[in-house]
Amino acid sequence: MGLFDLFKKKPTEPIQPTAQTQQEKPAMQQSEYNGYLTEALESRLLNMGYQIERHPQYLALIVDSEIEIAAAIVDIHGAHPFIMQVNVLTIHPVYFPKGIYECLVGFGETIDKRINSALDNYLDSTFSPIMAGFSDTHDPDVDLLITTNNREVLWHPKLGDLMVQGQWEEMPDGKCLFEILREKIKPLLTDNKFNWLKIYISKNADGAIIGECVFNNQLLNDALDDITQLAEAWIMKGEFKALKQFIMFRSCDAYDNI
Repeated sequence: MGLFDLFKKKPTEPIQPTAQTQQEKPAMQQSEYNGYLTEALESRLLNMGYQIERHPQYLALIVDSEIEIAAAIVDIHGAHPFIMQVNVLTIHPVYFPKGIYECLVGFGETIDKRINSALDNYLDSTFSPIMAGFSDTHDPDVDLLITTNNREVLWHPKLGDLMVQGQWEEMPDGKCLFEILREKIKPLLTDNKFNWLKIYISKNADGAIIGECVFNNQLLNDALDDITQLAEAWIMKGEFKALKQFIMFRSCDAYDNI
């Protein structure tokens, strides 16, 4: 099944379950709330001041006539009932036509709380730096000047908020993950106007470490090794701690067509 199959609109005709089915399945699957998820995302984006249209073919939104966002709940067999997985694809027809893929988690006792938790996760950690990427503003402290195809290009990294979970004696610096990977990312930046990096690392009290580094939707295992070394040094005061960050890289407009 293709990714966009998750976002296809459901048939409008109601399905009448049998009495046996009603007995075996008293509650809806979480994925049956995809329409509600899209409505909730639409409401949030409208409140943020964006112009929103509905995609004519898929269960997706068009933001400011430019960005497409499709979100779908994925049913995970055996998952805790208070946990929800939401997959989001953010597309720009020119700069990232294959989309920026994100797998998010929402928590809560009710479907509303789980959906809003997942949307908070997406809007705060991913959507914000993506949209910041469309501005040529920058932080000189994180700018990268590299040579690509025999020409110098200045890159403006747009760091999303560092998402922190667990108990920390001292909160980590918001640039700590970027600084660890700064030199490793430089040779990976392509001629595209935009590149992106997703970082996640977590550690349990038993020492088990789980992480992922994804650059332009491709796994970056050697970068993960560097982030894993960071987690290995963490002192655990609780059962779990984790860091997550999304970074958008935009090439400086002044270097276009040089």
